Amino acid sequence: MKLSTLNLVLLLTAAGLFGWLAIDEHAEQISIAKAIERQPPLTTLDPNAIRRIRLHHPDSTDIVLEKAASGWQMKAPVVLAADLLPIADLLALATRETRGSLDPATVKRAELGLDPPLATIQFDDTVIAIGATEPLKHSRYVERIGPPGDARIQLVDDFPAEPFDDDFTDLVNKALLPFDAVITRLALPGLIVSRDPVAADAWTTIPAASADRQAELEQRIRAWHEVGAVATLPPMIDMAAAGNAAADVTVTLGHGEPLAYRIVDKAGARFLQRLDVPISYQLSPADADRLLKWPATAAARAPAGAAQ
Repeated sequence: MKLSTLNLVLLLTAAGLFGWLAIDEHAEQISIAKAIERQPPLTTLDPNAIRRIRLHHPDSTDIVLEKAASGWQMKAPVVLAADLLPIADLLALATRETRGSLDPATVKRAELGLDPPLATIQFDDTVIAIGATEPLKHSRYVERIGPPGDARIQLVDDFPAEPFDDDFTDLVNKALLPFDAVITRLALPGLIVSRDPVAADAWTTIPAASADRQAELEQRIRAWHEVGAVATLPPMIDMAAAGNAAADVTVTLGHGEPLAYRIVDKAGARFLQRLDVPISYQLSPADADRLLKWPATAAARAPAGAAQ
């Protein structure tokens, strides 16, 4: 073969190889772009416009939340302020990106955890069924079942389980008192502190405290507005037994409503258990001291659940 012919063959081969590489690189770029492009959201709802959420689990009481001027409130199974962080996790599902879909006619819905669904969540009038996770990419099967919309089963990235389970205490606000509460009386083990009916910014105590302790009393009262629980949990002791016993702590608010608590020491932690609703507030050691360990108080009886 002549040298000129050989060079021509090599040149054509190099050009072909370069073209193949360019096509392959372009295809890879398209594949990457497709993989990272934004996918359609599960719904077109605006989370900021949602006013009501209902969580339903088989064999459990529905959890109902409503948005009010003061923030999200739990309406069932108890009436309490709700925690905005887990509520944000719930609302995020409405606009979660989908990762694929399945035709219900080609799958067994029971195998996907959708017949019956593990749970349903309702945003105003939109109902979404929550199913199991698929094993490869751990995406969650979800299905919009009302009002009529896309009939396909969607896949979304999995989400934290706690806000979506049947334990309403996960959604309760960590504050011990309503945000607008005004304390008029606080009964602790060995000490009762009451707002002075004459001097509204002063406090009286039983047993009596010296006048120079007014600033300290005010600081301790303020702690009840400032402290937030480490966690909100189900009752630490049986509600029936707790309800039949005297309260360890009673906080009376300005409108006369008393909030009664038992002090529970369990598993190395301290809790305040409400006697009117089935919820316990876990306190950090420092916050427990701020709320309950007041100087110069009489010896308190042993808290419920404490080691004898």
